Amino acid sequence: MIRKLGVLLVIGLAACQLTEPKPAPTWRDLPTVMPEGQRVDTGAHVVPNRLEVEWQRPPFHYDAQVATGRKQAKVVVVIYDPVLESEGGKRLTEHVGANDPLAFSHILANVIREASWGYVNYEIVDFLVIDDYPRKVDGFRYTDESFLEARAAQQWQPARISYRGVFEDLDLIERFRREGITELWLWGASGMHFDEFAMYVPNRYARYGPTDNPWLYRPYDIPEELGRSTFVMGFNYEVGADNMIHSYTHRVESMAALAYGDGIWDPWNRTDPWNVFTRLEKDAAGRVSQVGNCHYPPNAERDYDYTSDRAVLSTADHWHRFPDVRGPARPMTQDEWGRNQFGYQRWILERVPKAPGFTEHGVNNWWVHVANPDGDLPDWVPPDRSRFRYEDAPPTAVE
Repeated sequence: MIRKLGVLLVIGLAACQLTEPKPAPTWRDLPTVMPEGQRVDTGAHVVPNRLEVEWQRPPFHYDAQVATGRKQAKVVVVIYDPVLESEGGKRLTEHVGANDPLAFSHILANVIREASWGYVNYEIVDFLVIDDYPRKVDGFRYTDESFLEARAAQQWQPARISYRGVFEDLDLIERFRREGITELWLWGASGMHFDEFAMYVPNRYARYGPTDNPWLYRPYDIPEELGRSTFVMGFNYEVGADNMIHSYTHRVESMAALAYGDGIWDPWNRTDPWNVFTRLEKDAAGRVSQVGNCHYPPNAERDYDYTSDRAVLSTADHWHRFPDVRGPARPMTQDEWGRNQFGYQRWILERVPKAPGFTEHGVNNWWVHVANPDGDLPDWVPPDRSRFRYEDAPPTAVE
């Protein structure tokens, strides 16, 4: 009898194994979905009214290997910094009194590492200082003379940058594919006209919901032959580091609105995690603010209102415990983030969820969508900690 029960047990286990559901397909296995709506200048397709468009999320499979741990994201930083012969050989950065793009890039990498609790570890694999101006989509490219004339008159050639032109001119397409580089950070001056962020996501319309907001997805003309999700950040070295972090926060907003809001940003009429995260008291008097958004802190009354002493009730503290963000509200003012924009942008990024696990809305670590949407970033490997090493002679400085 015991033997027969053992046989039956084995057969029963085998039957259970045969009926286990298969994992949902990865994004590479999804059927191609053509975009609905009209193509706009950002390269995205937008629909007239998102609420009138039905969309079904693809099957979800939680992969702890993708959603947890520490990941490495490789970045190439390109600095457009031409030598101005008419100005005695000065670089443009010196001529305009620019900030240091090298230092600022490291600041951004550190802010994101800390805000994501180490999930996103940017490795800047190269700094390219370019003695030229970026090519624009209409083929125009400034010369030193035409750039300085436009700058003096504040009348810029209006076309935006060609992202394909950057990749092609600097021979980056094959390099990105070969080396597994996922991001390009561009630095330049006013008038070079790159957007604060852009991204290409393969088969985006199968993976994320449609939208009537043209700014949530911005592929522009990033080369599709890169074959994977690729982010391009655009920074101005004439302004402060707060603007740099500001640009990255907009990227977070866009990916979270697509991933968790299904392309809809309507905080007081939606109850998905992203829309609740962005609720503001100013939009519903007497209600409690949550965290806010890039332009509006919890206590804001207008755009860029980072220094208001107005106190409002907020439950922003509890987003560290996502997905259970219940708890009492408390008054919040500008003192929470140090009374400046840089502090606020760090403050909001630090509250972006990064917990393991998942809910019916998807993975709890939002940074997966922000920096690892394809789920293929390698694990970050720490350096050898077993021996102390140092330079016998001062290393050559990076210029």
